[in-house]
Amino acid sequence: MTLLEADGVFEGGGIKGLAIAGALLEFAENESLAVERWVNVAGTSAGAVIAAYLAAGHPAHELAALLDRTPFDKFQDWGPGGKVLGGGLNLIRRRGLARGEVFRKWFDSELDGMTFGEMRVPPAANDTPPEHPYRLRMIAADVTGHRLLVLPDDLGRYKRSGESTPIDPDTVRVADAVRMSMSIPFFFEPVELVDAGTNRTATIVDGGTLSNFPVWLFDTSRRDPVRPTFGLRLVGGRSVGSGLRSFVRMLGWPARLASDIAQTQSSAWDERFATRSTRVRTCPVPAGEVGTTDFDIPAAGRAALIHGGREAAKAFLERFELADYRNTYGRTLQELPAPTGGSDARPGRAA
Repeated sequence: MTLLEADGVFEGGGIKGLAIAGALLEFAENESLAVERWVNVAGTSAGAVIAAYLAAGHPAHELAALLDRTPFDKFQDWGPGGKVLGGGLNLIRRRGLARGEVFRKWFDSELDGMTFGEMRVPPAANDTPPEHPYRLRMIAADVTGHRLLVLPDDLGRYKRSGESTPIDPDTVRVADAVRMSMSIPFFFEPVELVDAGTNRTATIVDGGTLSNFPVWLFDTSRRDPVRPTFGLRLVGGRSVGSGLRSFVRMLGWPARLASDIAQTQSSAWDERFATRSTRVRTCPVPAGEVGTTDFDIPAAGRAALIHGGREAAKAFLERFELADYRNTYGRTLQELPAPTGGSDARPGRAA
C-alpha cells in the first residue's frame, strides 16, 4: 500500500455532494493507495461544505456520518406559507426562495464556530510567507462587481454592512463563507457585503456560477509540488432539483432564461478549458439523475450516491499513475512516495 498526504478540491452540486463523500471514503481506505491526510482543501458550494468539515479535522467516515444525519429538508426555510407563498415572497423581497439561515446556523454549530484564523498556514522555517495563506479556500461570485472571489483571501476587499473598516478574513466564521459559496441563484438568498473601494452593496452568490471546479487553487509555479492535488468532480445529475425547476417555469421565460444562463456558466468554462493537468488528477464521480436542490431525496437515494462515488474512486485509483501527475504549470511531483507495505504495492503508482 502507498500512503500519502494530498490536497483536495471538491466540486459543488448541492445534495449531489453525497457522491463525493462516498469517493472520499474510498480514497481513505483503498487497498493500494490511501490518502492519510488532506492537507489543503477547497471547494465550491457543497464542495465547500465538504472541504470545511475535512479542514476541521474530521476524517472521511465522520463526513459520511455528518451527511447521513444532515437535516436537508430543514434547509428549505421558505418561511410561513411554504414554498409557493413563503418562498415566492422571499424570492421577490430577498431574491431567493430560501433564507439559508437554518443551514448557516447548523453548520456553524457543527464546526464549533471555527474561523479562518484557525486555518492559517504558518510561515516556512526561513520565515518565508506561504504562497497560499489558508489551507481552506472556497469560491464565490460577486455579481455586482463581476468578480470571481477566492475566500477568505478576497474578503478584505469588503466591509460588513454598518461597519467602516474592511473585513479581517481571520475573524470570519467558516460557516459564513460556506454560506456565501452555496448561495444557489434563485434558491438561496444571496449574501450582501459592502465593497470597501466603492461603498456600493455587493451581491455574493454561489461560486459555481463562475468556477465550480477550481482544481488550480493550490498550484504553485515556485517549485515542483510536494504532494498531489486530487479533484473530485461530479458527472451527470441535474443542475437544479425538480421543485426549483418547476417554480422557475411558473415565473415565465425571463426567469427560465436567467436560470439556463446561470447553469451554463456553472460548468461550461471549467469543461471547455480543462487541461491535461486537470484531467490526470480528476476523479469523475457519478451523480445519477439527482438534482442539486433535491434535498428531500430518500435514504435509498442518498445511499446510492455514496456507493456510486466509492465505486468511481476505486476505478480512478486503479488507473492513476503518480508519475503522470502534472499541476497547472506542468510541474511534476518532487518525489514519488514509496509503498508502505502490502504485497500488491507498486512503486511509483497510485493504484
